[in-house]
Formats: sequence, C-alpha cells, structure tokens
Amino acid sequence: MKLLSFLLTLSIFFVSFQASSASRIIIENTTLIDAATLARENMTVVVQGDEIRSIEKSGSKNIIIGTEDIVIDATGKFLIPGLWDAHVHLTFIPQLDYETTYKLFLMNGITSVRDTGAVLSKLQPAIDFANENPHKTPRVFFSGPLIDGNPRVYKGGEPGFPELSIEVNEDTDLEALIDDLIKEGVSFLKTYEMLSPSTFVKLLEIAKQKNLRVTSHIPLSMGLGNAVDAGLGGMQHIRNLDLACAENAEEILAQRQELLKNLDLLPGSALRAKIHQSQRYAALGNIDENRCNKIIKYLATNNVFQTPTLTINTVGSKRFFADSKWQDTYKLLPSEVQKSWLDSSVNLSQQPVSENNKMFQDWSFKIVSLFNKHGVKIIAGTDTPIGFLTPGFSLHKELELLVEAGLTPLQALRSATITPAEFFNLESKMGTIQTGKYADLVILNSNPLKDIKNTKDIYKVILKGHIQN
Repeated sequence: MKLLSFLLTLSIFFVSFQASSASRIIIENTTLIDAATLARENMTVVVQGDEIRSIEKSGSKNIIIGTEDIVIDATGKFLIPGLWDAHVHLTFIPQLDYETTYKLFLMNGITSVRDTGAVLSKLQPAIDFANENPHKTPRVFFSGPLIDGNPRVYKGGEPGFPELSIEVNEDTDLEALIDDLIKEGVSFLKTYEMLSPSTFVKLLEIAKQKNLRVTSHIPLSMGLGNAVDAGLGGMQHIRNLDLACAENAEEILAQRQELLKNLDLLPGSALRAKIHQSQRYAALGNIDENRCNKIIKYLATNNVFQTPTLTINTVGSKRFFADSKWQDTYKLLPSEVQKSWLDSSVNLSQQPVSENNKMFQDWSFKIVSLFNKHGVKIIAGTDTPIGFLTPGFSLHKELELLVEAGLTPLQALRSATITPAEFFNLESKMGTIQTGKYADLVILNSNPLKDIKNTKDIYKVILKGHIQN
C-alpha cells in the first residue's frame, strides 16, 4: 500500500536519475500548440528525463546538439501536450486486460488517465504494473471504489453491473474509510447515486479536510444545488442535471425520494434504472430555461468541473459501434472481447434509434454549449470501455463531439490537457508546453486547430521523456 504522492515523487526521481546521463530528445522545427499560448511556429523543444528542459526558436545558438542526442525533425508538424482520458474504468471488463488498454491509450497520444471507479483489490494489479513499468503506461490517477449507499448500483451480480462500489451509510466511520483510501493511493473520490444526503454531505466535509476533490453522480435523494453547496468538486455524464433543470424539479425530487424507499426491494441497478426511466425524459420535455441557466452559472461560480462523456451519452443515437471503421478498432482487443463486441454491435445496429436517444443527445449538446458559454470547466472523458468505446480511440471521438457541441478545437484541446490537470492542482506540471513541465508530448502530422480530427493523425508520442513509437 503506497501513497500516490510518494509514488509520483519516487517515479519522478527514478526517471530523472536514469536520464541524468542519458541522451536528450530534441524536437526541431515544429509548431507548438497548447490551450494557454498562441501557436508558436518554428520552435525546438529539448527534453531530458521526465522534463522539458528548454524551448527555443529553431536555429538558436543556445542549442548544441550532442552525439548521443536523439533529434526529431518535426518540420511541418505540430506538438501538443499529452492528452488525458479523464473517465475510464480499467476493471469494467475483466477480459480486457490493462496491458492492452495501456497500449491503446499510448497509441492514441493519451499519456494520463483518470480511473473513476474500481474496487481496489481488482485495480491493484493495473496500478502495480504502472508503477513497475512507468515508461509503458500512462500516468494513472484513480478514485478507488464508487462510494454508494443502499442498495448500491455496481455491486456485481447483475449483467452489465460489475462490482465497482462499496456501500456506506450514516453509521459508517467515513473518516477511517477515507484515510484507508488515501493510504491505498487514491487522488480523488467518486460518490454515487444511492447515497443519503447526510452521508454525502459528511463525506464531502471530510474529503475537504483531507484536501481531496470529490466528483459525483449527484445522489438521487437530493437536489443539485444542495450537492454543490456541500462542496462538490465535479460531475460526470451531466447526470441528474436534467432533473434539476425541470420546471417541476422539487416535485420530481419528492417523487424520487418516495421511489428510493424501494418497497419492491429492487437491486440498486434496477432501482436506479426505474427512477431515470420514469423521470429523465419527462424532465427533458419540461425544462425551465431560466432555471437551467442559473444552475449552470452556479456550477461555474463554485468551480464544479464537468465531464460530459458525450461519447457515452450519444452511444444510442450516434452509434459509433455500427460503423465498420469503428469496428476495425476491435481487432486490437483480446479475441474474446473482439468477438463479443462485434456480435453485439451488429445486432444493436439493426435496431432503430429511439426518440428518447435523440432527445438525450440534443440535451447533452445543448448543456455542453451552455457550460462553455458560462465558463464551466469541461474535462474530456469517455467512460471507456462501456458502450463499445475502444480505449484511446474513444477520446478522439469525444473531442469531435465537444466541437460539435460548440467548443472550438482549441477549447476541446484544453478539456483534454489543461483542465484535467487543474482538477488535480497539477497545472504547474502538466497541460501545456513549458520549460520545467513533464515530458508528455504528442507530435501530430496535421494542425488540430484546423480540424480537431487531426489529433488522431499522430506521428510520435513521448511519455515521461521516452519515445513510444
């Protein structure tokens, strides 16, 4: 059991020590693009160890190339910071092993990931592998288990709902629980939908004392405003914002609270599904625009990070899984997963798109546009591997959807570089191309500011100062 901060420090020291006498990587004649600085043309970046050592105009006399230096001529190419997928589940499909998943992330320029829910005993092998093979894996940040109430949703046993969670209530020693998670190395917490209001508020209070951000599916038992007031740090999937924006939000909250009594003793997954099916689409047909704008402004004022996961929100309407080119990405998965995904994709693609799926897509795009308009911080994340979202490839699809929802390519790039670093207060070390920052970089053949799809046109990936391809 290791503290995450200790592991990061040890990893940085180890890489720096190993690289102290090693060759440098010199990337010449490239255009630097990050979301904090105007594009810088004809630049040379010098990397040594896990650090950007210098940035100069190409041809500068300050750069003296040694015989052991590795020189990359990036003329006509574009250098961006390493990308994040800030909503992944490394243990969701046991047959999809973490080594394959890590390779797919790096192949796609994703040098950092945020695992947003896994039982630590099942996640530990992936964490250990990342610690033992730092130059073969992205930087891994993890929350540990979903912290849920009764009946918890992801308890295992029901199809499609593997064990990802733990159950807590008013009698749980929450401080001891959080202390144990910190000892295991978590860097944030993830709370879930079946928590009671009092337990949720207490959790956030303790997390604040421990300097941990909490991201959440808003508990179904409480209103969004109260969750924000409790100190909420982030939200996933725009989940439950539809309910909060409804003209009759107070009425449907009361209805939810009655349904949560669960007189039929449904399992958590079925109870949650029943509540969402009975309320989501009715709420979407009864949105109070003024109320919704006020809520979104409140999210911005209180710095509540949003991970919309448009890829998963639109899986029923966009149907990437029905595209033969998308199905080609399955060939990179273990054979058992490849066959299962392909069979399911073919079967599901024959079903018509429902009006509800289209309605939820339009709502999701509209809300992301309003987030952007009102200054809510948006983080790119996908929910891979749920919904046939192939690790790595799905992040580029998420960026495309964010642009479709109204972000500029530069703003979409920010959501996958600077903003996730800000969530962890790591913006001084990650997210932009600056001297002293981590050496996580992606060289693109094409300009992502002209077309966000160009983030897929990858020439080379540099992770922690090591060339990956």
